[in-house]
Amino acid sequence: MDSNNRRVNTNTNNNNRRRSSRYNNQRNNKSSNYKSNYQNTNYKKRYDNNTKSRREDFSSDEMKFSDELDTSFVDGRRKRKEKIVDQLNQSYEKQKNEEKKPKKKKFKVFRFVLVFLVFAILFFGLVMGSAYLFLPREEKVVTEVKEKVVMDENVVFLGDSITEFYDLDTYYSDYSFVNSGVDGDETDDILEDMKGRVYQYNPSKVVILIGTNDIQHEKGASEVFSNIEKIVENIKQNRPHASIYLQSIYPVIEGKSKVGIRTNEVIKDVNSLMQSYCQKEDVTYIDVYPLLLDPEASSDALDENYTEDGLHLNDSGYEVVTNEIIKYIKE
Repeated sequence: MDSNNRRVNTNTNNNNRRRSSRYNNQRNNKSSNYKSNYQNTNYKKRYDNNTKSRREDFSSDEMKFSDELDTSFVDGRRKRKEKIVDQLNQSYEKQKNEEKKPKKKKFKVFRFVLVFLVFAILFFGLVMGSAYLFLPREEKVVTEVKEKVVMDENVVFLGDSITEFYDLDTYYSDYSFVNSGVDGDETDDILEDMKGRVYQYNPSKVVILIGTNDIQHEKGASEVFSNIEKIVENIKQNRPHASIYLQSIYPVIEGKSKVGIRTNEVIKDVNSLMQSYCQKEDVTYIDVYPLLLDPEASSDALDENYTEDGLHLNDSGYEVVTNEIIKYIKE
């Protein structure tokens, strides 16, 4: 720093010191003046008089009305506050005491009533059950009534030549009938044309005579019966409301030319199988075989009064058959 600058700074500092000293002297002079003024007798006297006047004004009779002020609202507010605090304390104490007490089980009365009702019902049921089991009572007979479907009377006679030669117009003039017999037919022939031989006529009753031609063609009794059974079951399925009547195969006179190799032994075997089947199923078995036997013959044989060739029936033979069949189809 050069000498000129130092000189300027020195002068500035000296000036500041002078100003500060002057300010302090002035302040001290003012303070001393205030003290001297206060100590001045006149000023002091005037100050004391003013103060006394203010005191006298404050304690005058005009301020006595403050003792008569209504402060009941303050007391009421304090009392209400104390009352609320007391209520809160009492509520808190009550809640605290309830928490200490053991909790009661909910729905205790409801559960008791429910259990009582359950036991009462069980007891009542036990008593009534015992009374039902041990007390005497009348037996009720229930009769099963089958629904009967009303159909137009239409009797179909199904078979071979013995059926075809049957003069139905003579014996069944009071009935609506169909002759569905075909000369030379076997059981297989009927099974192949069930619709044309049976179903198309929508029969209410079906009278079946078949099997003798099967025996002539050397079929065994079981095979012949098996086909007859199939014929019956097919009618049941396709015409369930039709009544089925199964005739026994008629006896023959063995040794006759028309009879061929047929034997009454095989015929009886087939008849026996059919009879057992009809007893188990809803099929009516018409046993004509014993009615056509010769009572004087030493062995089973068709009565000569009922035939011309030992196989087919004449009018006398058909009359015997009709008298038996009519018992069933007129029902």
